[in-house]
Amino acid sequence: MQVPSDIAPGPLLSRHGRVGGGRLRQVLARLIPRLAIPADTSIDLHQHGVVVHRRGTAGGTFVPFMAMADLYLYRTGRRLFGPPNALAFRQTPEDEWVVALDHHGDGFRLRGEIIGGQLRERGPLALRALEAGDVLTFHAITDADRLASRTSGAVAFVDTSLLRLSSTGVDVDGTHIAIADISRLEEGGPDGSLRLFNAYGQMLSSMHTLSLFSADLFVVLMRTMIEAQHYGIAQKTAPRNSSRAADAG
Repeated sequence: MQVPSDIAPGPLLSRHGRVGGGRLRQVLARLIPRLAIPADTSIDLHQHGVVVHRRGTAGGTFVPFMAMADLYLYRTGRRLFGPPNALAFRQTPEDEWVVALDHHGDGFRLRGEIIGGQLRERGPLALRALEAGDVLTFHAITDADRLASRTSGAVAFVDTSLLRLSSTGVDVDGTHIAIADISRLEEGGPDGSLRLFNAYGQMLSSMHTLSLFSADLFVVLMRTMIEAQHYGIAQKTAPRNSSRAADAG
């Protein structure tokens, strides 16, 4: 999946990061959303992505929503249940994770803007790639790594497994599940899982939602293809060679 290289950040919407102490901090905190992100990192939210500033580096790094391959939501500390309170994102597996814990200030809104931005701008690009016969790659972690992320954050991820999504189906753990065999996708079950079922109610695959990077994007693409299959408008194009698979999630 080819991401345009000339994407502009667009208007600045808000700034997120740590601010100074004392009375000055109290005043500025009302104006600048405050996140529990590393003290040497700040994030500027723009219309088409974010600009990440790190202390000791000149300027900032623009990360377009369209280029965000991996978004990871997780819980921190002793939080075993409830909604995730942390977000990490990166463009490719080779890039360093950018982490934001959203339990301070307006961090919850920033998390929502980043997820929404990826769906809004990367989603249509990914769908067009699938229709053209590309194979998109999503990354997943083990339950052990997912639990370790509560204390270690995104640095806990050592290895990831791959889900390969195409217009004809999805490959999970070496097993190909054809879109024609999938009747529905359910999310948010009793164990927080994403589950694929056939027309007879038999479960074809299950994975914890918080073990899959860019899970929201994966769900949207899967449901779009399942619906297209139901209405007889699925693409007839066979997936391209796996060597052209692109990181999508």
